[in-house]
Amino acid sequence: MKSSRPTRTTVILILCSAILAALLLYEHLQIVLLNERLTTSANNEPINELLVKVRELDDRLDRIDDKKPVSDEDFRAGQQALSNRIDAAQKAAEQASEVAQDISSTATPTAEWLSLKAEVESLSARVHDLIRVQTKQHSATQPRSKLNGTANKASSAPAKHQDPPFTVVGIEYRGGERFLSVGPLDSTRLSQLYLIQPGDTMAGTSWRLKALENNSARFDVAGTPQVVTVER
Repeated sequence: MKSSRPTRTTVILILCSAILAALLLYEHLQIVLLNERLTTSANNEPINELLVKVRELDDRLDRIDDKKPVSDEDFRAGQQALSNRIDAAQKAAEQASEVAQDISSTATPTAEWLSLKAEVESLSARVHDLIRVQTKQHSATQPRSKLNGTANKASSAPAKHQDPPFTVVGIEYRGGERFLSVGPLDSTRLSQLYLIQPGDTMAGTSWRLKALENNSARFDVAGTPQVVTVER
């Protein structure tokens, strides 16, 4: 049995997921370092509360880096779960930032505390960056059916009728075959008329005769079909 090959879109989505997973792994390492600093920085209650908030953020981000969808459907399902977890991580980061602001307003800031606060704010900013990356991936996975539907509507629109840049006189029979008698526009001289058959292109134009019917001639004009009524 011939195995199905992933589509180009699926490959691109997998690469995007891999990049996002790498970013989340990097953030995980940063959070671990931040937790170690929090553990040794102080023992007061506000900092312990901040540590809890950061650990909550760590737990949520840690569960994201193993998402590796291999198909469009799996990717969309994983992307929805990713979106929910990023939202939760964003909320935890905001809560940690609020705790940091409360502490800085009630205590004398030290160099170590200011550095710790800056790391929390930087972590929150990175979460926002991950949200933007996730949003771009969501835009890239819009169903193709919508695009195909738009293309089908455009292709099914009727071709605009064009008047031929020459005079169509009528259909003539020669040796059992049908020919179209044509001439210059507004021509009244018989010497200027000549015959063309299916496959011929009218001189000086892009009008190629495709077929002759009982009372009409079908042309192809630069890929656009045109029908000219022939008087009998």
